[in-house]
Amino acid sequence: MTKVYVLCPGNVVTGGPELLHQLVDSLNKKGDVASIVYYPFESNFDVPNAYKHYNVNHKVFSDVNFEGNAVVLPEILTGYKRFFPKSKVYIWWMSVDNYFKHFPTGLRRLKNKLLNYKKSPIRVHKLTDCSHLAQSEYAREFLANYGLTTYMLSDYLNQEHLDREVDLSKKQNIISYNPLKGIEVTQKIRDFYKDYQFVPIQNMTAKEVAELLEKSKVYIDFGDHPGKDRIPREAAMAKCIVITGRKGSANNLIDIAVPDKYKIDEDSENFIVAIGEVFNFAFNDFESALQDYELYRTKIQNEKRVFDEEVNSFFQSIK
Repeated sequence: MTKVYVLCPGNVVTGGPELLHQLVDSLNKKGDVASIVYYPFESNFDVPNAYKHYNVNHKVFSDVNFEGNAVVLPEILTGYKRFFPKSKVYIWWMSVDNYFKHFPTGLRRLKNKLLNYKKSPIRVHKLTDCSHLAQSEYAREFLANYGLTTYMLSDYLNQEHLDREVDLSKKQNIISYNPLKGIEVTQKIRDFYKDYQFVPIQNMTAKEVAELLEKSKVYIDFGDHPGKDRIPREAAMAKCIVITGRKGSANNLIDIAVPDKYKIDEDSENFIVAIGEVFNFAFNDFESALQDYELYRTKIQNEKRVFDEEVNSFFQSIK
């Protein structure tokens, strides 16, 4: 049976690494077919505590015979395909924007090629000998522009987000936001609407983030949306009114399935006025606004089933 080896950064607990563990977990429902391989290869890692509830094995790079098997690389590791000349290599595009951020420039680029050739990133138009997986519709469209055929392989939220009971009577006129996402736009909004309460998601445990979202009426995200981000979905399941711009995956109704009136072009002339109107509606007619998110929440509830179906299709392609 073909084995699947999924490369993942060691000792990193964020959305991307969790998704890599979720893939291994789903594949292992078909038998002992998948393992995590942590990098840097020369270091020793264990499965992080946050991911030990997943059914994952982890292997050391030097102990694995990759020949004839499948290797899944996150898009930031395109150069690592050079380590696997006799494997079927899949590039998983979880963040289109992060792929481009890993290209050095100038002297750093030359030094990188000389000293770390095997790890230096590869331009997308030169990846025609790989297969490709897209976590978002945004990624699928990006790859289609290069003529690359793509398997959809999305993701899902932990069950704790899906099972959460939210008491609407405890909701407050709070606007929560991630200061790492589109902070320049957020700051313009805060400067104009000084009477509103804005609370950043920072220096918080997962429990504290959940508690903030549960009492917030609104969550705003004017970041780049390089993939199908998790926090907007977590906010939606916490019964927040999710408001985004139109960059990246936010510009389609597949990745963020909320009505257009909650997606406000941050470059438009009437942006500040338009977002104020949505704030006003959300605060003064919250339950009506919340009904607009039924489709989005239903879609999020179904993501685990869809992901397992996508994993099954992916596995059939490599057998």
